[in-house]
Amino acid sequence: MPPVIKIDESWVWRVLASYLPSDPTVWDPSSIPAAVARHASDVRMVPEQPEHDHAWRAAALLHTLTVCPPLESPMNEFFAMSTTYAYLSLAPDKPTVDRDLLADLVEAAQRGASVHDIAAQLREHT
Repeated sequence: MPPVIKIDESWVWRVLASYLPSDPTVWDPSSIPAAVARHASDVRMVPEQPEHDHAWRAAALLHTLTVCPPLESPMNEFFAMSTTYAYLSLAPDKPTVDRDLLADLVEAAQRGASVHDIAAQLREHT
């Protein structure tokens, strides 16, 4: 398995500034460290659960930023998609994801899909 890339809060804030330069109001800033912490977690409670690879870490970012939206704006979905895309572009095993797939994954998270479901879909595109 390639080395795992983990991001930090400052990286997410830079993504926000890059992809949403109109300076949206951050309504719940606690969701950003929550997304980063979940993404960086290596804890697995079930032995059969696969190790947290880049797809899982990207899914954790997308899922957390979707279900715990940080912005007071309709741009939350776009921010979750942009952050996920930016993270995946860093991964050595870059999946071929597009806007439509990421939009579908955001909608899936909103409907209750788990981070594992989202990661499995991302793996299908690697």
